Amino acid sequence: MYRFFARAFWTAAAAAFLVEAWLWDILGAAMARIVALLPLQPLRRALQSILIRTPPTFAFVLFAIPVLAILPFKFLGLALLANGRVASGVCVFFLAKTIGLGVTAFVYQICQERLMLLGWFVRSRDWLLALRAWAHRQMQPYVRALRGLRKRLLAGSALRAPPVLRRLLLLRARARGLA
Repeated sequence: MYRFFARAFWTAAAAAFLVEAWLWDILGAAMARIVALLPLQPLRRALQSILIRTPPTFAFVLFAIPVLAILPFKFLGLALLANGRVASGVCVFFLAKTIGLGVTAFVYQICQERLMLLGWFVRSRDWLLALRAWAHRQMQPYVRALRGLRKRLLAGSALRAPPVLRRLLLLRARARGLA
């Protein structure tokens, strides 16, 4: 029984970590696109020129600011949840998490060169990357099972679909390497 709960806990932890990593990747890319649209390039260049002249610990402080700035909003979301306002709490928490991750990913891109001069930061980053690889390995059996289920569902829906749609589904499956 203990093994079952331990396995369930570690699987849930791996899934949560991968969701966080996925959000980091997606929101970092989204922030890069937003920055490209907004006139934030001068700000980025100014921050980078300031960072070159400062110690690497200043880059870490700059990197930590968005995390700390969003923290009260996360607590507000949790307080709303605790008081029974589930929809409001989830929205506030998710919005704070999303904005926080996006801004932190943007600031990380600016500070990354200086942060890599901090040995403890590099070790922490390497540990997080190893943790991400572990999470992927933990989730691999479930991903394979979900892909198999999806393939069977697509095949089943293809049998009931009109002929033109069946051809399109087959072409899609072949393009994705599922058939």
